[in-house]
Parts: sequence; C-alpha cells; structure tokens
Amino acid sequence: MAASLTFGRRALPLLALAAAVRPAVAATIDLSLACDTTLAPALRKVAAAYAAKTGVRVFVFPTGPGLLIPQLERNIQNDILVTQLPILQQASDERIIAAVPGAPLWSNPLVIAGRSGASADGVFAACDPTAASDFDGPVLLAKLEMKPAQVMGAVDTDEVAWMLQRGEAQAGFLHMTDVRTHPELTVIRTVPDAVQAPFVYAATVTKLASRPNPQGFVAFLQAPEAGELLKQAGLEAQT
Repeated sequence: MAASLTFGRRALPLLALAAAVRPAVAATIDLSLACDTTLAPALRKVAAAYAAKTGVRVFVFPTGPGLLIPQLERNIQNDILVTQLPILQQASDERIIAAVPGAPLWSNPLVIAGRSGASADGVFAACDPTAASDFDGPVLLAKLEMKPAQVMGAVDTDEVAWMLQRGEAQAGFLHMTDVRTHPELTVIRTVPDAVQAPFVYAATVTKLASRPNPQGFVAFLQAPEAGELLKQAGLEAQT
C-alpha cells in the first residue's frame, strides 16, 4: 500500500505538467501558408507586418503551382492557401477548401526580363512545361515569333532569374513579382495579354486548418498596409 501511495504522489506532478503542456500545444497561434513559388517574397513581407501587429507568425511555404494540390491531398498541415484561380477551383472540387474566394484578387503579369540594356535576341531562358512552372516557355516564344540565338530550359522562374543573375542568359520569361524580388533585373518588354494573360491569385483558408483564426491573415491581405506591400512586390489588386 505504501509503495502504491508513493507512486501516486510522484505521478501527481507529472500529470499536472502534462495537463499544463497540452493546452499550450493546442493553442499555438502560428500559421502555415502554402503558395506559388513566385509569391513567397511578397507574402513573407506581409506576414512580417502581420506579426508586428498581432504577434501571430505566418510561415510561408512556396511550392510549384502544379504541386500544391498533391501536397494538400497528403494532409500536409497548411492553414492558408494563396494560388491561382484555376488551382483554387481544383482545390474546391476536391473539398480542400470550401469555395473559390471572390476577393481579394491580385494579378501578376508575365514579362521578358534581364539586366539593364540586355537584348532578348541572345541566350534566352524559358521555363519548360513542368509541374513547377505555370507556363510553357517555348510555346510562348513561338507565339511571340521570337527566335533567340539559344533557348535554355528552366524548371521555374526562380531558375530563370538565377541564370539571368549569373549571366548564363541575357533575357528570360519572369513574373513581375520575380523582377521586383531581384532589383538588378529589369523589364525588357511585356508579354501581351493575348499571348499570356496575367496570372490571377486569391487567398483562402483550407479545410486542413486547425490553428486559431487563419481568416485573420486572409482579411489582413485586404488592408491598405498589406495592399501597398503587395503592390511594391509586383501584384496589382483586382476590383
């Protein structure tokens, strides 16, 4: 009996500690956000502004556009999804999100970029049609009737920007958000909407969300402070 009593007394502090720890884990306010790779720098700036106001940290996880849905299908914890409208429609069809949001919406035009004074006639970097990219670079070159001296394939626009920075290519297709991320790069010419319409994005809470108030960050994306940061990053608000 004495041994049992001693064990029970020793167990009490441990049980109390466990009871104290469980609510802390369940009540974590940190949020997880999945987005297209090209949006990550912009959303990290907005997340920093949100953390400064609320104390809530939003961790941004960039993923190739074609890989976002497979990632979420594996129940990888993501509270918020920011991506293109067609991908959001797929997420809605597969019941990963409740519905495609009507707002806020932002557009991100495709451009031909390079270092200042560069020509698009030399070595040209273009994304291959892979799950990591959201456009087919060689097809766009054909539509634009461009015939550069050499075309170098890339996995995504991050790799295109890397080639341009290293001088391995003189020009390449980038999203406007990619250009704004790399100040040493500039727009050589825009891609007409008839060839490639700007990509349009929205933000929503996923059905995988388990942390408190992810909708708060989605709402903050419509605030003037967040809007200015997104505009500086190359995204234009759609009305």
